[in-house]
Amino acid sequence: MTNAQKFLLMLASLIIVCILCVIAFKITNEGKSAINGYTNNFNNMTGQYQDIEKAIYDGSAVQGSEVVNLIKNVIKSDEELAIRVSTKASANRDYNYNFTAETTTTPASLGTHITTSVDIQLADNKTDTWYINTNAPFIGKVYKDANDLIICIEFVQQ
Repeated sequence: MTNAQKFLLMLASLIIVCILCVIAFKITNEGKSAINGYTNNFNNMTGQYQDIEKAIYDGSAVQGSEVVNLIKNVIKSDEELAIRVSTKASANRDYNYNFTAETTTTPASLGTHITTSVDIQLADNKTDTWYINTNAPFIGKVYKDANDLIICIEFVQQ
């Protein structure tokens, strides 16, 4: 093999190596873009799943006992969530946080935290206007704030 042939062989090898490097970088960049897209989709799904346990109450019929248990759990966990209950005796009692519904000029928002204990917030006496009948059916409705986070679940006695 002559020197010219060796030189051409070496030049061809160098060109092939350069082409392989370009292909490798291109595949890496495409893979990185695909992974970023899948990561964003996963993050969106995770964000939606976090509110699923609250969203199930939207339009659902539940017993008063479930409403009472939800109020107790939310207050004990110190979650930033208002529970609004309207019974046939009285309307719009807020638990855990005060709630301001959406108007034409302002979005729905949480007000002040109600710091009294769960036993004080829930009425045990059946003659109390705020008593929640544990056997009565309630329809739930979910309210979201400007960031699309669930901030209130309202239950209306049927």
